[in-house]
Amino acid sequence: MKKYIIRSLSVICCCSLVLMLPLSCSKKETCDYSTPESAGQGCNAGMDVAFLVDYTGSMGAAIDSVKKEVNNIANAIVTESGGDYRLSLSIFDEYTKPGTELPLPQYINAPDYTGLPANQKLVISTGPTTNQYLTMMEKFATANKVSFSTQLAKLNNPAAMKLGAGIGGPEPGDLLLNEILSNQFAGTWRSGNITKLAVIITDAPASGDDDNATAADDTYLDALAATANSMGVQCILLTTFKGNATFPANYKLQLIAHNTGGRAYEFNNFNNISQDLIAIIQNICNQDKERK
Repeated sequence: MKKYIIRSLSVICCCSLVLMLPLSCSKKETCDYSTPESAGQGCNAGMDVAFLVDYTGSMGAAIDSVKKEVNNIANAIVTESGGDYRLSLSIFDEYTKPGTELPLPQYINAPDYTGLPANQKLVISTGPTTNQYLTMMEKFATANKVSFSTQLAKLNNPAAMKLGAGIGGPEPGDLLLNEILSNQFAGTWRSGNITKLAVIITDAPASGDDDNATAADDTYLDALAATANSMGVQCILLTTFKGNATFPANYKLQLIAHNTGGRAYEFNNFNNISQDLIAIIQNICNQDKERK
C-alpha cells in the first residue's frame, strides 16, 4: 500500500480571521472543503507566493524560460502587491533507491546544494523502490526578489546545480506541497487577508512516494486541497500534462477542483511559460480586487 509522510510539526493555519484548524485530513478520513472568508483588498494587501518546480529531466526548457524572465515575473508580483510580498522557491525530484540501476542526483554533491541548511533538504525514503528529493532553494523572506533570483539562477546550471532526472512518469510534487502547507518547509505563511499562492510547474501527474499515480494519490490530493482551503492558499497549476490512458491528470481533477480559488492552466509546451505566468498572476490579482 502506498505510504505518505505527514510530518508532525504543529502549525497555526490562518484565513481572514484567525482560525484554529487541523493540518490536514488523513488518507482514511473524509475531507471537508472549507472556504476561507473574504476580506481585504486582494493582492495589494500583500502576497506570499511559493513556487514548486518539477526538477526532472524534461523540465529544462520551462526552468530556463522562468530564469530568463525572472525579473519581469518578480516585478509583476512587486507591482500587484504594492511591494508587500514574500517569495519561496522549491524543487522536487525522484530517484531509485541507492544500490539499484540509477545514480543519485547529479547535484547531490554540488556546493550550492550541500551549502543549503539541512532542514531545507528532505529525502523521503518510505516508498518501495524510489526516494523523493525535496529541496527548498529559497524560503519566504520579506521583499526577497534579489535572493530569489540568485537561487533560481542556480537551477539547470552545469556550474551550479545540474538538472535532476526523475524515474517514471509521475513525480512527487504533492509531497512537496504537503511540506510547504503543513510543515513550514518554506517558512510560515502569513495570516490576514493577503493573497497566498502555491504555484506548481510540472509536466507530470502527482506520484506520492511510489512513482505511480493511483486512487491513493487522489485521496492525498483531496486532503491537500482541504489543508490549503483552511489556510486561504490558492493552488495554481501550470502543466503540459493533460492526462492519458495510463495516468489521470490528478492535480487538476483532485487538488485544483477542490481548492477554493485553485486554477489549472494546461499548455502544449512551456515555450511561453514566463509570459503566461505573469498574465496569470495579474489576472488572479484583478479578480481578487473585484471579489474583495
